[in-house]
Amino acid sequence: MAKHFVITGCGRSGTTYTARLLSQLGCQCTHEKFFTGSKPSPLRGLLARGGLHQLGWKPPVIGEAAWEAAPWLPLLADSTQVFHQIRHPLEFIRSRQKKGWVHGRFRNRHLPHIPKMNKAEFAALPLEQQAAWLARFWIDWNALVESRSRNKAYLRYRIEDFDLPLLLRILDRIEFSYRQDEVEETFNSLPRNVNTRGQKREDITLDLLPGELREELARAADRYGYTL
Repeated sequence: MAKHFVITGCGRSGTTYTARLLSQLGCQCTHEKFFTGSKPSPLRGLLARGGLHQLGWKPPVIGEAAWEAAPWLPLLADSTQVFHQIRHPLEFIRSRQKKGWVHGRFRNRHLPHIPKMNKAEFAALPLEQQAAWLARFWIDWNALVESRSRNKAYLRYRIEDFDLPLLLRILDRIEFSYRQDEVEETFNSLPRNVNTRGQKREDITLDLLPGELREELARAADRYGYTL
């Protein structure tokens, strides 16, 4: 029996791709189904907070890919594998700005210093402010994933480094049985841009950020292997 797992991060980081790839291999992984919104469900969330229940999903699903999972990681079963998937911060900022600011209440609930904006309010901000809030979110949400992953088996990787050996490593960690030739065929056949639409703004650059925030972003990015 394969171990349950969750793939999380700050969103717009390729989780649609990894969820679809794993599901096509027979390792059923839903995408933003279980954790969508402010909580998995009122009753489940209440029981989990009281220590009477551990959050999880029912077979045949064994995994969930969702940025919204981050706050709930401590309430998952201790055996749950946590995969922290990260994308270059500038690419995240450009992608999130293009898609717009959604789930503002949820973001604010778990990061109170992030404004409780809706999509229209965010879109009305000057581009510099949009970029600044997205940089702030990238820094703090990835830090939240790390802090909430304590006492769980944890693997962090950059989506830009996602290759066949890393995929096999993930399958081994969740103890999913596979044939390497079938994994390789599926990996080579699935496009990476399964959730890419529209044109990102190339005028969104790190120069839009105020100096202190830009330096903080550079330090956080360096921890994750990015050079800004």
